[in-house]
Amino acid sequence: MINTFYPPWRGGAETYVKNLAENFVRMGHEVRVVVAHQPLSPGEYFQDGVLVKRLKSVGMFYGVPIMPELLQYLVSIDADLIHVNFPNPFNAIIGAVVSRIKKIPAVLTWHNDLPSVTKLAGSIVQIHDGLAAPIYLKYYDSIITTSNIYHKKSKILRKFQNKTRTIFNGVDCKRFNPDVYAEDIKADLKIKNSKVILFVAALTKWHRYKGLDVLLEAFKLIRDMDIKLLIVGGGDLKSGYETYTKSVNLTDKVKFVGEVSDEFLPKYYSIADMLVLPSKDRSEGFGLTILEANASGKPVIGSNIGGIPGILTDNVNGILVPPNNPTLLADAICRLSSSDKLREQMGERGRQIAIMHDWSKVAVETEKIYFELLD
Repeated sequence: MINTFYPPWRGGAETYVKNLAENFVRMGHEVRVVVAHQPLSPGEYFQDGVLVKRLKSVGMFYGVPIMPELLQYLVSIDADLIHVNFPNPFNAIIGAVVSRIKKIPAVLTWHNDLPSVTKLAGSIVQIHDGLAAPIYLKYYDSIITTSNIYHKKSKILRKFQNKTRTIFNGVDCKRFNPDVYAEDIKADLKIKNSKVILFVAALTKWHRYKGLDVLLEAFKLIRDMDIKLLIVGGGDLKSGYETYTKSVNLTDKVKFVGEVSDEFLPKYYSIADMLVLPSKDRSEGFGLTILEANASGKPVIGSNIGGIPGILTDNVNGILVPPNNPTLLADAICRLSSSDKLREQMGERGRQIAIMHDWSKVAVETEKIYFELLD
């Protein structure tokens, strides 16, 4: 399996690769994960039965590290199948080349389209989407999307519908559950009777699409309510968000928690009354945090965009709102905050939905594709 990073680096694709790899090992497969090197990490090691190989990188381009040794390394190892994770166009191209050289099947999980975060990035996206992607995607035997909506609406994947399938992302329903003890976290944060809104995402320019700016605008409209916002995540934009929060006098309402380890993350879902994911564009391919919140018995407010409506059903396990609309987002927060019964009902339904998407089931569905290609 090829990805950009691997835990302890946190992200949707990293969570996906880690959980699939560990489940495949439990199912009796030999799994090797190849990612970029990180400081203080060994070059090669076993983690929970998975062989993790970290290759040296030479700088970043479009938010991803360039691994010049990747092609040579992949050609040198014995493998029955290669599984690449996008968005990392360099890895996707190399995966297609390796598949041709070694004559082994190649699978690509298309987590989301490339985000256009700047004008230059927009130009790069146009070149990739118009020229590069249509070429290298021809050489993949199977393409997996994590959202049926993305499957149908991605302009790039439209030409490859015959080999594209949807397998939803998963969640560890044992780690994320309604019974997680978290009173210690609540005491540390000095939260007593206030309603708690949770936002979980990396605070980087590559994750602006998560819509934290929209959420902060919504909070300005409900500042008089007894509500606290917990922001879990770190990155180069964190200080800017903190400065803005101070400038609009929301420091008593908003708490920047920073990065949280996998061990403690379920505790933050446990103390929350709801999760809010106000994503702004189609770069949101799925939203793993939706399943994590639902598995924890919490309702979710999410934008009606990208892959979110594929897993979040309005008035079932949460509330859908139009993207980039702080007023309607604030209304939805008020609605959920004011009704314990509604939050409980949506949280219970969400838990049942999450159970259907446990990572063990995702691994079985993905394994079926592998076996079909290897027959």
